[in-house]
Amino acid sequence: MLDKRLRAVAAADPAQEAIVCGQQRISYQQLVERIDCLSEGLKCLGVSTGDCVVLLMPNCPEFVISFFALARIKAIALPLNHLFQPEEIIYYLRDSQAKAIICDAARAEICQPVWKELEREIPLIITDQKTPESLPFADLCLTNPELASTSDAEFTGDVLYQYSSGSTGRPKRVARTQNNLYCELTSFAQTTKVTSHDKILCVVPLYHAHGLGNGMLAAICNGATLVLLEQAYRDGIPVEVPLVFKSPQIFSLIKSEQITIFPAVPYIFNTLAETPFKNVDLSSLRLCFSAGNFLSQEIFEKFLTKFGVPIRQLYGCTEAGAIAINLDDDIAGTYNSVGQPLAGIVVKVIDESGKELRSREVGELLIVADTLTKEYYNLPQLNQQAFKYGGFLTGDLGYIDERGRIFVTGRKKILIDTGGRKVDPIEVEDILLAHSKVKEAVVVGVKGGTAGEMVKAVVVRQTNQDCQEQEIFNHCKDYLAAFKVPKIIEFREEIPKSPLGKILRKELV
Repeated sequence: MLDKRLRAVAAADPAQEAIVCGQQRISYQQLVERIDCLSEGLKCLGVSTGDCVVLLMPNCPEFVISFFALARIKAIALPLNHLFQPEEIIYYLRDSQAKAIICDAARAEICQPVWKELEREIPLIITDQKTPESLPFADLCLTNPELASTSDAEFTGDVLYQYSSGSTGRPKRVARTQNNLYCELTSFAQTTKVTSHDKILCVVPLYHAHGLGNGMLAAICNGATLVLLEQAYRDGIPVEVPLVFKSPQIFSLIKSEQITIFPAVPYIFNTLAETPFKNVDLSSLRLCFSAGNFLSQEIFEKFLTKFGVPIRQLYGCTEAGAIAINLDDDIAGTYNSVGQPLAGIVVKVIDESGKELRSREVGELLIVADTLTKEYYNLPQLNQQAFKYGGFLTGDLGYIDERGRIFVTGRKKILIDTGGRKVDPIEVEDILLAHSKVKEAVVVGVKGGTAGEMVKAVVVRQTNQDCQEQEIFNHCKDYLAAFKVPKIIEFREEIPKSPLGKILRKELV
């Protein structure tokens, strides 16, 4: 289904630029050719219908090629955060039963200790160079130049695994089908009027639902051009550059490539608005939208004042992708609304009994859409709680006004939002409790300025143990991605609890 859509787009204008990344300018015809070659190479490795392959790399053309090659052979892509540490990667490999990993050389080194922990061998396919015990991506893309035929019959089965964290304490595997993603990309395009004349600059990670759906799929499956930031290197080694130092590159690309659509998160918009650069030309932008966290009035006004471009809010979730977007003419007066549902999507506000509430009455948001996954893997009890009343209960609280605009007012879940990245406090607590000097640990989010929240750990030491902050920091760094590591560590004699033993998290913020 996705493969058919891409080929129709490529046939309409083969010379149209599909991807721009640094010096690489890849046409739709070239993109399809590379996808065909990689899909055959993957088949030679034994990857087939229903097999899962991990994508562990920063934003790059190889990510796009890999995703669509897997879709072509009816396999399943599992994009992971390329900043994950080995312990985190192992969990996802085991849970998904991944058949192979596609990554860059930097991530290949991180994956080396992973192999020793697994009970099976997993082929490692390297995008940028060949390393010991790995397969070069480029060679796979040259496998079988006379391509074997791949069935063009419609396939609507699973094509994407993503993990959604929540109050259950463990990442929940979300499977979305080709039909789910097809409905999302057509719904988004119909609502936002995406055409082949658009150029979408995707700064947010492609492994995230926001970047994958509102960046990659929105562009590639609608004939637009996907523009990516080029990976930075130091002494031949890829490095993560702080966003503030990427700002000149982002501004330059918006002007030189005449970017029309710019999806991002509040942290990115705030960083750009605080740049010292003057006379920045953003006149080509027709749609600038934020997702992943609540957009504050401060950031909205700061960006609008400096650049004259309004930021519109988009609402979505891992389980359903993009759900609603604010395209209101009076954006200054409704900046705090996530707008109305995308074409074909229904959003209701219900009470605890499932009764739909009236205008402006606050309740839980219920999503009904063809873009929606049908369940979480192997979590029957949670599925009964989350998938009911004919849709999906988001855990978010809000209301709908008389004009059908949605306002999100809070959330039931305890996720911590750090600059657009979600942190499951239970996961961090498990790592803290693995430290020999820690007796109890509770993790909460505390206000961290315009970037969202900071991760705070409250720790009770083991009796007669002298445990220092640096020990906790170092321990967490060994097992968690940097954005999950607590920025604040507070030692207490005991954790506040209710008479029934429930942890009083609010007292720890």
